[in-house]
Amino acid sequence: MMNALMTLLALLPIVSLLVCLIVVKFSVARSGAISLAIALVVALVFFGLPITPINAGLPVSVGKALWLALFVSLIVWFAIFLYHLVDDFKAIDVINKNLTVFIEDKFVSFLLLAWMFAGLLQGMAGFGVPAVIVTPILIALGFNKVKSLAAALLGHSWAVTFGSLGAAFFVIQGITGVDYTELAHAMFIFNTAAHLLTGIGVCFIYDGLKGIKKGISYVLPVSLVMTGVQFVVIYIIGAYPVAGLLPALVGLLTLFLLYKLRSRGQKSEKKSLYRSEKLNLLQAILPYLVIIILALAFQLVPARVNNAAAVSFNFPAYETSPNIDVLSPHEVRAETNYNPIRVFRHPAVLLLSAALTAILVYKQAGIWDSAVFKGVFKKTVKKGIPATLALLALGNMSLIMMDSGMTDNLAYATANLTGAVYPLFAPFIGVLGSFLTGNNTNANVLFGAFQYTIAARLDVNTAVMTAVQSMTAGVAVSIGPTLILMGALASDQKGVESTILKKLLPIVLLIALAMGIVNMIVMNIM
Repeated sequence: MMNALMTLLALLPIVSLLVCLIVVKFSVARSGAISLAIALVVALVFFGLPITPINAGLPVSVGKALWLALFVSLIVWFAIFLYHLVDDFKAIDVINKNLTVFIEDKFVSFLLLAWMFAGLLQGMAGFGVPAVIVTPILIALGFNKVKSLAAALLGHSWAVTFGSLGAAFFVIQGITGVDYTELAHAMFIFNTAAHLLTGIGVCFIYDGLKGIKKGISYVLPVSLVMTGVQFVVIYIIGAYPVAGLLPALVGLLTLFLLYKLRSRGQKSEKKSLYRSEKLNLLQAILPYLVIIILALAFQLVPARVNNAAAVSFNFPAYETSPNIDVLSPHEVRAETNYNPIRVFRHPAVLLLSAALTAILVYKQAGIWDSAVFKGVFKKTVKKGIPATLALLALGNMSLIMMDSGMTDNLAYATANLTGAVYPLFAPFIGVLGSFLTGNNTNANVLFGAFQYTIAARLDVNTAVMTAVQSMTAGVAVSIGPTLILMGALASDQKGVESTILKKLLPIVLLIALAMGIVNMIVMNIM
């Protein structure tokens, strides 16, 4: 009885966050602050999170949260800055009008950008870059703002685990110790499902069941092609860092060629590339090309150089002192080089480089205007400050729940409740991790070892259980409040976070259920 009560108490901050965002429709900052207060009371009063000394308990959790907020805020600020820069100087108009030259069908444009181009960006950069780049382009093309953000968030998520050139994959492998090859092979199974399901989800966001009916003839063949490419990359070549990038690139080209083949017999006016009075297409897209080029080039930087050009902190290990007898002390492990900000890895560097490129291009093209730039700067500050406050609230809530043992309590309760059918519910642990942390890598750090341990206790395939954790957590980053906030601010949509979450949550939960069914089937086969 007491264990059940503790689980309910641990659940309170999450319920509070969902209610505030979806039902009451508070802002992310306000919802996060309320949920943080609840988490703090529960952690201190019931779970025994120490307040002192400074090198243990609450001070350490807050320190991690502050550093995490800085890590993400740098991305948010530069993403907002880049968005307003290209938008206010009308470069985005040039890109959008040229896109209509190549693809006249608006549905195909929506699917290609939100599903394939976003996935391509995720394969290279990640950390919210796809959402903050693709959403403004879709909006400028005339698509509904909410649908654009929701589709970009969901559409890129299939590429998250192998995205950022395999960052999350290597993290969960290191945490669990599962053999690289076994883990990659297992992830291939779930990524095959993710290709198809996220594509269908984007079609549904576009126009409900009608969108699925129209889009399945594109989604199915493109998914099969991506699966084939990923099979070669994983099983034959073994190039895990590009297991997300190459399928996305080939998938994008396949979708475009499929559209061209189907529209070959249709009559259309011959159109030439659009350019504004002083800005052509190459100049308009150059900042985004810089992101792609640098993202690939940075992968060639030697590890020793990459590690030297980094800033991070170390945090000590400690134990909680629960005030309830049914709870054991929760061990918080030491963190070495916690979430390092690397010059040659951090997405803010890519976004800043793109922004500086845009400034140089606009000056060279003769469209630079100091007054417009001042407006860009003011808009960035106006949106960046509340975004940082929201990140501080969410980060502190997440770290306090993790370090106090509240998150582990929820995970173990789920495992005990489900028993032998746990593999069916394992994906929802991944969803929980991404919802709390907003990041696949952090979700894997949080629950990767737990999923492995449960698999070992149930005597089922540990590589498969580890894979479904990471892959579903990757899809679930689309509902992370932090990422939703980043996309909303970068596309000038204040206060839509609850609407986006309400639209995406049912889709993500259905995908998690589908992943659970696949997991059960695979477990019985392997």
